[in-house]
Amino acid sequence: MLNVFGPGHKMCDGINRRDFLRIGTLGLGGLTLADLLRLKAEGAVDARSTHKAAIMIFLSGGPSHIDTYDMKPSAPVEFRGEFSRTRTNVPGIEFCDLMPMQANMADKLAILRGVKTVGNHTGNEFYSGFAYEDGKPLNATNQQRPAVGSIVSRLRGNRNGMPAYVSLQDNPRFEHSYYLGAAHQPFRTVQRERDNQGLANMRLAAGVTRDRLGQRQGLLNSFDNLRRDIDNTGVIESLDNNNARALEIITSSRIRDAFDLTKEPERLRAMYGSTPAAFGFIPGHDFLLARRLVEAGVSVVTVAVHGWDTHENNFGTLRNQLPTIDKALCALITDLETRGMLDDVAIIMGGEMGRSPRITTGRFVGRDHWPDTGITIMAGGGFKTGQIIGASDARGEQVLGRAITPQMMTASLYRALGINPDITFPNNAGRPMYILDRRDAIEELF
Repeated sequence: MLNVFGPGHKMCDGINRRDFLRIGTLGLGGLTLADLLRLKAEGAVDARSTHKAAIMIFLSGGPSHIDTYDMKPSAPVEFRGEFSRTRTNVPGIEFCDLMPMQANMADKLAILRGVKTVGNHTGNEFYSGFAYEDGKPLNATNQQRPAVGSIVSRLRGNRNGMPAYVSLQDNPRFEHSYYLGAAHQPFRTVQRERDNQGLANMRLAAGVTRDRLGQRQGLLNSFDNLRRDIDNTGVIESLDNNNARALEIITSSRIRDAFDLTKEPERLRAMYGSTPAAFGFIPGHDFLLARRLVEAGVSVVTVAVHGWDTHENNFGTLRNQLPTIDKALCALITDLETRGMLDDVAIIMGGEMGRSPRITTGRFVGRDHWPDTGITIMAGGGFKTGQIIGASDARGEQVLGRAITPQMMTASLYRALGINPDITFPNNAGRPMYILDRRDAIEELF
């Protein structure tokens, strides 16, 4: 069975997502050409930008801003920490010396400082611009809104036979389509060289030929007399969409090939830090896979890099994390640029918060949660790079001047993708909801 949603996750209507996509079931679905043309005519989608894509890299746990891209060398020792600075190829910009490769391509990066978040230990705010915590009542600061990838999927539909939205996360908790319908949930299948079950599931089952599958399709259609026009829940549409997606996956090699990293030369895999011995354990694997997916036609790919929750052993952890992410991110940017894709692929990398500027002491030296100021990195996508946008004070505790919010970053991402953030979609109660409440992009990026 191929499952695009992840096992065991039930929707509000009680249907289990593992029942959504089983080989042998089939229907119709997706955004029709008429829908897409209507949305373009209404100004929701810029027809010139439908080839553009985004790679969203979530540093799960909250990366320390003061130890990476917003260092404070003049602050007291209990703030500035153990790391030294290194100059970059942009005069006046300095990074932590554990990131020398990014330092040599700082002209390809836009560093957002003074990023202010709600501080929830979830990824919802990064993926959608809206903070949401399970188990808490919905209110002005706890809102369920569709993820960026779901919005793009709804507006654009699939391209080149590829799903519009792919998540490379093992845990689907923070990426939801909500009232857009389950058809716009991310395509998700875990890919690891040490466990190729994901790729195996993308093929026809043993003994099942294409002709035999076509016969099963015809049989299913002969029994399928459901009136889709009277279904107002969206469940049938979602079933149709995902069953059609399943058939396309197993009868075409396009999606399987995009997920198959063995098609990449060893030299390139090594550049990402994605060698066979390390598959599944370092970001290089998923960064390279993200590049393959956007090249094949996926509009939004999300990647999660875990291990940034450094309450304890902050400096020891970052000594391992930073060189790894340094290599993978630089490889991704270099690879996209070499292929002439960098201006068409927007990259955003950040977490759910910063880390406390004052170092905690005790058995383990660490930094606690700090939503008042943090960092985010943006690259590609036609953004103006080689600059710092925003600032924090001398100790990295508070924002100086204008705070940068997740919705501002999300609005910037939408602009790069040619999507108008003023559009609305009806929620489950029929109320029109803007895809963002704050729709002003970060103008310095453009």
